[in-house]
Amino acid sequence: MKKTASLLVVLAALFTMSSTFSAEAPKFGADRHVAHGMACASCHGPDGKSPEYPDQETCLKCHQKDALIEKTKAIGPVNPHKAPHNGECTLCHLQHEAPVNYCAECHPQFKFNPN
Repeated sequence: MKKTASLLVVLAALFTMSSTFSAEAPKFGADRHVAHGMACASCHGPDGKSPEYPDQETCLKCHQKDALIEKTKAIGPVNPHKAPHNGECTLCHLQHEAPVNYCAECHPQFKFNPN
């Protein structure tokens, strides 16, 4: 447990430092989570040596689906959080990489900004 806590402190420090070295560096979702006081274990589980890959259920523990649908209702032509085959948050919101407009892979007219 002590090693895991130490690892989480080091990872949080690295995320914080990486965002302060360059004002032009993109803010990834993981950076935003750390800025709000979340530890890596919140999404990746307690085992720092073998972290879990978060899925939609992980995200929905904090981000309520109905609230996301309401917040993004003006995005069009289709609300990406209410799309018929929406279901996995990490398809667009990668957290440790720049977000991706996954919808545009099949629907190039959907110009969503997944930030």
